[in-house]
Amino acid sequence: MTEGGKYDMEYAVPRKSEGSYKLKRSLMVLAYILVPVAIIVLLFSIISYTAFIIVPVFAILSRPLINGTWRYVNYDQRYQVFNAGTVRFTRYYGKKFKTDKNDEHADLKVAEKLILEMKIKDFEVIAPYNDAEWKKKLDESGVKTIINHCSSPSHPNVYYAIFTDEKNGEKKAILFDMIDKSQQIFSYYNRETVIIPLTYAVGTRV
Repeated sequence: MTEGGKYDMEYAVPRKSEGSYKLKRSLMVLAYILVPVAIIVLLFSIISYTAFIIVPVFAILSRPLINGTWRYVNYDQRYQVFNAGTVRFTRYYGKKFKTDKNDEHADLKVAEKLILEMKIKDFEVIAPYNDAEWKKKLDESGVKTIINHCSSPSHPNVYYAIFTDEKNGEKKAILFDMIDKSQQIFSYYNRETVIIPLTYAVGTRV
């Protein structure tokens, strides 16, 4: 986490390998194994003498291919608070492969996917996801879509934030890891809706 102004922050956490995310990682590893094997078998069956040349070349070229694709199943869940209470949730993949060499800030060029950006004050409820009472309220809220943007839904300090999608009017919720710094900032910008359970307030959660 890095901090700019008093109420600015940035936080990123690796997504835990579980559920459909774990399945995608496993399928990606399987593809890394099966695709080269299939190509090698095909080459040997067609022009075996050429395959002896292509196999080591393919092995060399496969490394950047793996580096370029593995990041999409091995990413960080990231959010930033800036510009007087705007929160931006992104999926962080690392640095971009291509950057402008004339750009003095080229090292700051990152590959990421925007998940959600809005004012903290516009969230309708911000509450602990794994608290039984508030989990029940989420289930009863009419939310149809839950965006998983936390390290793991089973992590003890995951919060949900309910909002209305401006594009279609659908009520949605986003899950994210709440830490001490972000709890203070979210409370500052939206004191009316941020729920702080007693266990969190007294510091028993990290």
